[in-house]
Amino acid sequence: MLAAAVAIAAAAAAPAHAQVSIAERLSLSGTVEAVAGNRVTLRDDAGTRHEVRVQRGDEQGVPLADGRLLAFPAEVRIGGVVEPAKLKPGQLVRFRTRLTARGTVDGTAAEIAVVDAADATVGVAWPHGPPEGKAAADCVVTAGVMRAGKTRLAVELPAGQPFPKRTVVACTLPDGVTATLESRDLKRLEPGATVSRLEAVKLDTGDVVARSLVAENPSARGVADRGDDALENRYRGLSDVPPSEPRLVRSPHFAFMTDISDREWAVIRDKLERMVGILERFFGRKAGGVVGGFIVRDLAGWPAGLLQEPMGVEKIRRREGVCFNSSLGPARRAELYSCADHGVIQHECVHGFCHLTFGSTGPTWLSEGVAELGNYWRDGDPAVAIDPVVLGYLQNAPQKRSLGEIAVPGDEPAGSWQDYAWRWALCFLLANNPNYSDRFRPLAVALMEQRPGASFEATYGPVAREVSFEYDRLLATVGNGYRADLAAWPWKAAFRTLAAGGSQRTRVKAAAGWQATGVTVERGGAYEIVAEGTWRTAPAAAPLTADGDAAGHGRLVATIFHDFALEPELPLGMTGEFTATTDGRLFLRCADDWTQLGDNDGELDVTIRRR
Repeated sequence: MLAAAVAIAAAAAAPAHAQVSIAERLSLSGTVEAVAGNRVTLRDDAGTRHEVRVQRGDEQGVPLADGRLLAFPAEVRIGGVVEPAKLKPGQLVRFRTRLTARGTVDGTAAEIAVVDAADATVGVAWPHGPPEGKAAADCVVTAGVMRAGKTRLAVELPAGQPFPKRTVVACTLPDGVTATLESRDLKRLEPGATVSRLEAVKLDTGDVVARSLVAENPSARGVADRGDDALENRYRGLSDVPPSEPRLVRSPHFAFMTDISDREWAVIRDKLERMVGILERFFGRKAGGVVGGFIVRDLAGWPAGLLQEPMGVEKIRRREGVCFNSSLGPARRAELYSCADHGVIQHECVHGFCHLTFGSTGPTWLSEGVAELGNYWRDGDPAVAIDPVVLGYLQNAPQKRSLGEIAVPGDEPAGSWQDYAWRWALCFLLANNPNYSDRFRPLAVALMEQRPGASFEATYGPVAREVSFEYDRLLATVGNGYRADLAAWPWKAAFRTLAAGGSQRTRVKAAAGWQATGVTVERGGAYEIVAEGTWRTAPAAAPLTADGDAAGHGRLVATIFHDFALEPELPLGMTGEFTATTDGRLFLRCADDWTQLGDNDGELDVTIRRR
């Protein structure tokens, strides 16, 4: 083993002194099969599959498989060819052209490049000095896209910089022109990209972590907006300079005094209104009022007496938030005191929405669990996407909290972020697993409306063992990218025992967890499997048979379910035999990481025969 040791980034999931060691240094090249958060799936030139973890530039560390954060910054360079017509409004581009002192264009756009906002300075640079009089001079323009087409590109500059009366620069594009991508942002990497150089280390934990990555995206692809990037790009033209004093900002469901910039408010506003839309659709109720209050960037700039709640001020000082909810007869009020952290704002505004809409936020487990759902919810995407520190805590907590410890009736102290994490896990399961989601909505509404008799026990008591089993499975396999809907256990499937020589045919999807075969096996019984067809475990991956690849990834595997416990996995493949170690029900699945099922495709026809 190499002598080098690497410190784990400070995180609640692991002691600050914990270390991992570098076991091997790797130099790879090949093709990107999938990109999910910090993980890149690479198929190297020899056909071997590698799961590589890459620390993104905006994060303090990269999550390892066990949930710990490793401070290991990577140098990332992503190139590619982009069709100008596929550029999105707000995306930053850099190009050469000729402009006059008034901003009039004299020429076409050349050397167009899509660049990262973090590395760009918006404006106009004059390599040979600015023009004089009515003459035009060569320049380099860096600005956000307004409109893009095959023949014309229009970008928007900040007001008054550098032209007093012009903010839009519109250039003609030469025939056949393309743009290039120049990025250090891992989110720009696309499946199918060619990796020319990947320097990485393999740790004693088994994780492979990148030191540097150089890749070229597939030709003529669009540059996708992902996550908050779309909002940041949409409001690129707004000022990012904080105002001189707090002012009132409004949206349909919110009204705040704040000292954040116009651009940041626009981003937060859209996030909050999107969140309200998700909550309204989820609960089937329109919002019951407007959440008011204060979002504070810098307490020092606020006039004395404007912030009147001492507890709220103290929360802001600690970079936290609180929503003060009150009622007077039918009138309800929700007042936010929050720092400018987007996640804190969203969490507390869920409390405000629930109080205004239902009259209360329900018992603490529901109140904080739903608020964390609202913090992390993304419309149309049911996959887990939570703070890596929170995820690491759930994965590494030496003692997992049981359902009975979480779903406690009534009000309890809100507790720490660790308490929030367990409540989120339970609410995430109940809200997203189709076995329980149809009961969770009416239960949540009944608890928030404080209806007599409503309780977790009354709703889920009849299926307590099933919920507990799936909750334990969630904690054992959860990670960013995990889909509770795909991992849902098929409780309603019918099973039968095969007589000697009898057989059963079934289909097994790649994009799902354990799937019922319809066969009950008997201890000591000998069974054989024949699987036909192919499936994929990533968008750009090659089709695989039930044998999977050389390392067994994508192989058909089995387990036996008996008395709410699972037997160890059995590797099968295209043809396999096994002797049942216990009585129970037979389940099959594609051997893939539980956090990466969502991008799988294809299914196999499987025949199970008792010998």
